[in-house]
This record gives sequence, C-alpha cells and structure tokens, in this order.
Amino acid sequence: MKFQQLLLVAALLVASGPVSAYYLPGTYPQEFAKGSKIEVEANSLVSSETEIPYRYYRMPFCKPVGGVKKASSTVNPGTILLGIRINNSPYSFSVMEETKTKVVCQGEDYPGGAYTALTSKEVKTLKEKIRDQYRVRLILDNLPITTYDLELDPESVRPGYEVGYKLKDKYYVNNHLMFKVLVHESDGRYSRVAGDASLEAAAASDLAGRKMLAGETPGGAAEKLYMIVGFEVVACSIAREPGKPLANVPCPQSYEDPSAPKAQEVKEGARIVYTYDVYWDTSDITWASRWDAYLRMPGGRVHWFSILNSLMVVVVMSCIVALITLRTIRRDLAHYEALLVDGGAAGPGAPPPEAEESGWKMVGGDVFRAPPDTLSLAVQVGSGVQILASAGVTLLFASLGFLSPAARGSLLTAALAMYLLLSVAAGAAAVWLWGVANRTYEGWHKVCWRVACFFPGVTVAVLTVLNMFLWYTGSAGTIPLGFFFSIIFLWLLVSIPLAYGGGALAARRDIAPWPSRTNQIPRHIPAPHWASHPLVLFVAAGLLPFGTIFVELYFAMTSLWQGYFYYIFGFLALVAALTLVITIEVSIVCTYVQLCAEDYLWWWRSYHRGGSVAAYVAIYSVGFLFNTLHNLSGFVPVVLYLAYTGLMAWCMFLASGTIGFLSSYLFTYKIFESVKAD
Repeated sequence: MKFQQLLLVAALLVASGPVSAYYLPGTYPQEFAKGSKIEVEANSLVSSETEIPYRYYRMPFCKPVGGVKKASSTVNPGTILLGIRINNSPYSFSVMEETKTKVVCQGEDYPGGAYTALTSKEVKTLKEKIRDQYRVRLILDNLPITTYDLELDPESVRPGYEVGYKLKDKYYVNNHLMFKVLVHESDGRYSRVAGDASLEAAAASDLAGRKMLAGETPGGAAEKLYMIVGFEVVACSIAREPGKPLANVPCPQSYEDPSAPKAQEVKEGARIVYTYDVYWDTSDITWASRWDAYLRMPGGRVHWFSILNSLMVVVVMSCIVALITLRTIRRDLAHYEALLVDGGAAGPGAPPPEAEESGWKMVGGDVFRAPPDTLSLAVQVGSGVQILASAGVTLLFASLGFLSPAARGSLLTAALAMYLLLSVAAGAAAVWLWGVANRTYEGWHKVCWRVACFFPGVTVAVLTVLNMFLWYTGSAGTIPLGFFFSIIFLWLLVSIPLAYGGGALAARRDIAPWPSRTNQIPRHIPAPHWASHPLVLFVAAGLLPFGTIFVELYFAMTSLWQGYFYYIFGFLALVAALTLVITIEVSIVCTYVQLCAEDYLWWWRSYHRGGSVAAYVAIYSVGFLFNTLHNLSGFVPVVLYLAYTGLMAWCMFLASGTIGFLSSYLFTYKIFESVKAD
C-alpha cells in the first residue's frame, strides 16, 4: 500500500474510532514454517528501583557460541538516549517444536554446560541486581517477553522477568526459564504479497533459518505457516550439578513449597547451570493486535472523566472570556466614547462632566512600552515556539500511529528530528518579537544566535553531567562520545543555519504600528489590590491548566518510570488541546485583570503566568518521587530523576509561557486597537 493510502486510512480510523492511538505495526509480518530456527535477542536490563539500565552481558550470563553481536537495525538516536542496547543471545527456538531442559551454556568456554565459577565481583553484581529488582528483557520476533498471561487479557503488561529473588537473607538467581510462545496460524498471504523475485531469492536461501515463503510438502499440500503473537515466560531457580544428566523439573508454584526443588543460591565459587524449556501454543490473537496487551493502559474511564471535567472548565472559562470581550470591554469603550463626546460638547478648555478615566484605558500610553531585557524574552518565546511546534508535529504522527513501539526509539528520534528542522520557527519568532518590542530589527543576528544556543546548550550541558554519573556506574544508558559529536555536528550544520534563515525571513517583514502612542515618561503604577497582585495571579493562572493535565500526567509518569509502555496518544492529544485552550483563556483573563489595575508591565508577567503550570508540575514530580517512587534508591537514580523531570518542567514552562504571552499580546493589541482615540 502506498504511503498516501496509509496516511488516509490512519486519519480516518483516528477520526472515526475510539480516542486512542491507532497502531500501524512497525515491522512487516513474518511467517515461519514448522522447524524454522528463530534467535532470541537480549535487551538491556532495567529496574524501577534505580532507573539505570545495564547491558545484558554485564551480568554473569552465558554468551552465544559465535560471540556477542549487536542488533544494528535497532540503533537510532532514540535507542541511544534511552539506553536500549540489543544483542544476540544463546537462546534459539525451532518453530512448533517443544524443547525441555536445554542447556544454555554451550562451547569450550563453559565446561560441563555451566557458567564458570562465580567470582566475588560477579556475586556482588548479581546480588545488587536482584536486590534492586532488575528485569531481563528478551525479544522474539521484535516482541518483548513478559511474565503475564497474554490470553487472559490483562489490564496492563510489564515486559521482562526478574533476575532473581531474595529469601531469608539469601539470594537466588532465576537460572531456569519456561518459555511459552503464542503463534497464530497463517495461510501465507503476507509471504505471497512480498513474493517478488528478490524476496523469493532471499526466502529460498533460508537466511537465518527463517522461511518467508509458503513451501510445499512432499505430498503436495501447502505447509502451515505461523506468526508469533505472544512471548511469555515463567522464571525460577533450580540448582543443578554441572556435567550431570539434567532432569526435567518444572518451576514450582511457590518458592516456600516443601516439594519445590533446591534453588540455585548466589555465592562465590558456585557454577550456575542455565537451562530453558520452550512450549508452543496457538492463539486467536492476530499479528496486527499482538501489541495490544503491552500498550493497554488501566483506567480508561478515568481518562474520559478527566477529559469531560476539562471540557467543563473550558466552557466556563470561555463564558468568562466572552463576558469580558463582549460586555465589559464594549461597555468600557462606550463609556469612554461618551466621555469624549460630552467633553467636546462642553466647549474648548472645559473640563469633562465625568471623573477621570480609570481602568485599562488609562495605561494606553504605556501598555506598549518595550519590556526590560527584550532579548531574553525574545529568545525564550522563540524557544517556546520551537518546542510547541516540534511537540505538536510529533504528537500528531504518534496519534496517527506512525511512531510504533515496535520501532524502538522512533518517538524520541522523531521528536529530535522535528526540533532540529523547526529551528526556523524559533529564529522567526524570536526576531519578530525583537523587532516588535524595539521597533527595529537592528541586531537580529545576535537574537538568532542566542535562540539557537539557548535551549540546546542548556540541555546538552545537563546531559553531559548526567552522562558522567552514568559512565561512573557503568550503565548502558551512557551516551557514546561519538553520538555527542554527531549532535553537535547536526546543531552546527542544521539548527543554527535554519534559525538564521527564519530570522532573516522575519526581518524582512514590516513592523506594524502600535494602536496607541507611547508616552515619554512612564506612568506611575498604583499599589495593586490583593486579587490583582502579580503573585496571586501567577499562582491562580497555573491551577486550571494543571487540573487539566493532572490525570494524564500520572499515567505518563507511571509508564515512564515503572517500565510500562505508554501509547494512548489520542488521549494525550485531546488533553494537550484542552490545556492549550485553557491556558489561552486564563492568560487573557489575568492580563485583563492586570490592566484594569493600571499595571502595564504585562510582557514578562503574561509569559510567567502562562508558564506557571510548570511550577505545579515540578512540585507534583517531587511528590511523585516520594509517594510512587519511594523505593528509588541511591544518589545517582535520584539525581537522574530530578534532572529529567526538571528538563521536562522547563520545556513545559517555555512552551506554556509562550502560549500565555502570545495570547496576551494579541488580546492587548486588539482591545487598544478598538479604542477610538482622539
């Protein structure tokens, strides 16, 4: 199917179906004949107790006979930043053929089929990973392993299985795995679709033992083909003697069961025999829906209630804004017009019959006065525009299903690509605001340079410090030095030129005149009422937007920090749209209240009020650390969590602050444009 057709189908499904991201599988369906060999891959070990990933072979696990090889097809900027390191593993399956008590450690390096005697360092490593509840993440046909029963339709699925367990102050390693592979019978339709000459040649060569075309049995009947739709495991600990015959012992129901086999204790000098069983079962789960269990999020009704609550807030705020716009401002304008007409009828030099004007009309000669530190405001607004645009485009593609979880790291890679390409928007917005505030574009080159370096520079500096911590711990999440140079190269070659290009386009535009002239002497600002105090407005401005994102923020952070998949981008898109509307409405109301208090310093304050929701998100993140992630142990994990959530809150501050400023700017410009001045 052509790309345009895929895009149309995805858009129609999103528009007509339930509000959840439509999943377009990230890989083409693979069909396997009976007896085909399939290799299992090993991903990094992860733990919600530390949030520090480690390579699979950092543990005392057996290596494949042919050596460890990287899965180069999964390497992209997203996987590098997320610490995803996928290698081959010694586990090999034959389709639809049961295997019992097969030894993992093969070759001359493992005499007796057992791992070499554990050293004190390996014992320490194993005990640390067991204590921190690290999980092993194996992959079969691009599908992650899980301990959940996928056919029972679980509410949520967590990938991986634990390295081991602790019982009565002793540590035991899960050295026996009972794999269960769910397959769905196929008639070979995908093989026939892909059966052009080149694919037929590739399939005929039986590359990697994988038969992609439907073969014919000697009797002439078509051979059954199978697609993998589930990968489950039961992990347990069974002590075995190296070099001795292995009995087929199933995993016990409970470790404390008296009839359970002796477990393999982690101790210095122990030789661990790793074994596994493989069982196959047909399933009604189709290939297209095999990721559904992994992507399912609990609390579907909670999402809807949250969205309905946000809709009610939007309606109420819309009524308030409409009341301000249609009644209050029109009444003020009619009042001021009457003052001018009556004052003119009394004759030249005669005082007007009414008292002096008061309220927002009084600051007409100062409301468009250039704010202090215009350069900084322009840079931050430009950065906010870039973040908003890149996040919006990425969320759109994610909602349409084109950023599949099967393509690991694709979401983060797409976000980085969009951010680089939309540097042109940052340069254009920053130079536009610089020219509008100063009434000239002189010096716009320095604005482009600052906006191109501001957010990326701070982010890279933070990641560099965090990378030093990760390097010290030996984590797989350490960013390679070559990747850092690649990012700097792209920044110099793509981001900075695009920012200058956007700035050059903005500098060519004419600067629109202000609706009112600015006085030479700034007007005195009276002491504000407590209700219009800047601090009160700042605190109040962030409450409603935070109430809108609160529920979705909980699910997103739970998935991110506890090892689950997050893929309900349809809900996220709706929440983002509602938050955008509410932020605009709250900003307009707060700016109107400030102007009515005869305070014309709205430039920076509207920006800060728009970004005030980030302060609530930062406070919530700290509470989430102590309440939900209370088991997070160690200095480095806490630093990582605070740094990443701090970057997230800062991004939100720049983006929502930009929304607040731009909506306040447009509102202020329009109401003073409507004033019928002398």
